Amino acid sequence: MAEPDIIKRALEAVQGDDLEAAREALFSALAEHPDRIDLVHTLSVIELQSGRPEQALDLAEKATAVLMERKGTGDITMVPMLLLSAGAACEELGRPQQALEAYDQILSIAPGHPLAKQGKGHLMLAWGRLDDGLAVLQSTVDAQEDDPRFLEATQKLVAGVRTFLADDLHPRNFIDAHRGGYCEFFTHHADRTAEDGWIAEAARMHKDESGGLVPSVAEGARPYAATRVDLVDPTTGQAALVGDEPMIVAIRDHEIVAQAPILFDWPNDSFPVWCSSQTPWNLLNISVRFPASGTTDEAMAALDDTIGDWYSAGFNGEFGSHDRGRFHSISDPIISGPDTVRYDIDCGRAEAGAVDDLLRRLGVLHTTHSIEAVLVGRGFIPIG
Repeated sequence: MAEPDIIKRALEAVQGDDLEAAREALFSALAEHPDRIDLVHTLSVIELQSGRPEQALDLAEKATAVLMERKGTGDITMVPMLLLSAGAACEELGRPQQALEAYDQILSIAPGHPLAKQGKGHLMLAWGRLDDGLAVLQSTVDAQEDDPRFLEATQKLVAGVRTFLADDLHPRNFIDAHRGGYCEFFTHHADRTAEDGWIAEAARMHKDESGGLVPSVAEGARPYAATRVDLVDPTTGQAALVGDEPMIVAIRDHEIVAQAPILFDWPNDSFPVWCSSQTPWNLLNISVRFPASGTTDEAMAALDDTIGDWYSAGFNGEFGSHDRGRFHSISDPIISGPDTVRYDIDCGRAEAGAVDDLLRRLGVLHTTHSIEAVLVGRGFIPIG
């Protein structure tokens, strides 16, 4: 039977480069054909690609529930694909346990499903469960039930993680690599534009009531959240970014582990610290988790004061020099999981020692408000 024209148009839109056009076409097609679960799945993928993980998860979960109700009487072959979308959406939303449940549900329906095993293995690596993650990925390779190219890449990743662990490198190397690579890139562009009069790392300023210049803070932002622009033309006020995406940089001879967020233990005496293989210096994620019983408004406020003092020190050049090497921006605190707060910092060309300084400050905070764990970079703070 031929596809209705509205579905044909939707499928054609999906093949194009305009995600919003594809999204609108899929909504139109589903309005007339709500039973087309394949279109629901495609729409959930589009929502995820468009930065709407909550909508993607809602679509995938509702469609999965409908299909599971038909179990035994209808076709449920789309369930694994919907659950893969749900798992990916949960990861985007910072819900690793829910993502794991989605992957495990697939494996209960279709044991050995290669995409579910890949998803589960990578999730565990990003969650600091290295032994479990490596075992799942190795089992995928051993089963030989996926595209040979994917299996080869997975085997290289497993071998790369094991080599990194065997070499016993401190995860601070990830900070050094990301900071060094980004600063080299930044300085290259700063030096080139300086020839035309552009200024690097200039603070956004305004005049206060007395006529003095003070750092500008966006309305509603934390009082310490002053900002710097990467580059500015003082004659026009035109600002420019150095790199519009978080820059991922690899450690020499360990390039493979930078291809995905993988958590490694950072030795620390006060509380567990984890560092990711992905710690982009121009968007460094700092996550702090309190014990469930210790996540109080007072603890959150004390953490914000600590982060604020640290950021102000970096903004004012404590981890750089008088004319370069200062923090550029910081996000508001982001609730990224149960009892967990995350801050995203553009560290500019500040020195890598800024991270050590932050851990020292958090160690002081820990004496009054117990910290359960800290994560530097991308990933999920391990449980326990």
